[in-house]
Amino acid sequence: MASKLDIHQIPAGPLETNAFLVVVADTKQALLIDAPPESHDAVMTIVRDHDVTVDTIILTHTHWDHIVDTNAFRVSLRAPVHAHSKADARLARPGSAVMDLPYTIEPITSDGHLDDGDEVAVGEQTFAVMHLPGHDPSHIVLYNVEAKVLLGGDVLFPGGHGRTDVPGADQDTMLQSLARLLELPDDVTVYPGHGQPTTIGAERGWMTEMTASVR
Repeated sequence: MASKLDIHQIPAGPLETNAFLVVVADTKQALLIDAPPESHDAVMTIVRDHDVTVDTIILTHTHWDHIVDTNAFRVSLRAPVHAHSKADARLARPGSAVMDLPYTIEPITSDGHLDDGDEVAVGEQTFAVMHLPGHDPSHIVLYNVEAKVLLGGDVLFPGGHGRTDVPGADQDTMLQSLARLLELPDDVTVYPGHGQPTTIGAERGWMTEMTASVR
């Protein structure tokens, strides 16, 4: 039986974007999911206090509020950064197309790529990678079947989905991604990029209605 997961949620920055430190309890190995602005110190405090080793930093997508602290984490954690291959161009020229940012984001280079069907192992736990674009062409999520956990970035929120009125987004593609999430069991807990966790079951009603045309 695999070791249980301890999931630390760290909201940070002006949009209260969630970073998630996903720790395998037995081995203290961890993944860091996303790197919001002003999240570095809070995450590093947890890493030190719990004697955690972060194996990989994973970016769910390229929007500025999820990546500002990436390079700082790469240095502090000495961990590689992984993202979808479609993230490379945006990470090389990070910023926002819709607003002036109070941050300077240095270019980010991925150390490795994750695509649909790949697996990410940490300790005895394994996460399946799902490429779920719509909010962003590079958007990925991580799904752990045994723990019934989905680290969902900005695809699914309580009562709604990620915005599709921003550059690179597409509503029809988002509906296809939501339809894929409907294939997961109701008792899967979803940890979103903003706000509090929810479950597939709690969101199934509106997702089913919204995606009827693509299923």
